[in-house]
Amino acid sequence: MVEKLEIVVAADLDNGIGKDNALPWRIPGDMKFFQSLTSATTGGGKNAIIVGRKTWESIPEKRRPLKDRLNVILTKNAAITAPEGVLVCNSLEKALKALQGIAHERCFIIGGAQIYKEALQHPLLTTIHLTRIMQEFDCDAHFPPIDDRFALQAVSDTMKENDIEYRFQRYEKKSAL
Repeated sequence: MVEKLEIVVAADLDNGIGKDNALPWRIPGDMKFFQSLTSATTGGGKNAIIVGRKTWESIPEKRRPLKDRLNVILTKNAAITAPEGVLVCNSLEKALKALQGIAHERCFIIGGAQIYKEALQHPLLTTIHLTRIMQEFDCDAHFPPIDDRFALQAVSDTMKENDIEYRFQRYEKKSAL
């Protein structure tokens, strides 16, 4: 049963998250963090990830579905074909309802921009895991601003890979504290 939602996102200083349906940066440490966060469980079960169709298609085919996680694609395209075991739903609410009947530990929203926008308004959203890229890139997709319903709870030290500085930040919904 979905009791809470969490967002995982990497964004630059202008909240840019992508360009031409791809990440405009290459940060292996962030990818490792994403994989670890969305895969790690306490009871040997799986976590669920909810992803928009365009973001799904941006994942290299050999990496889809994301292993060791329940993959849920949100799309209005009824003709989409998904690998066996991957759920396809036409709304966030229908995805959450479908997940109620499937055992899982945590539920992560992993993009893209439209799904993030909807999730930020959802009453079950409690946590935002933001990898803050410490520069600006040319992006055509952006993460909405984090409003004052959320408080910054943790910030990592600044790291650097491929001449890109970044840090991990965790925001929690104030009412959930």
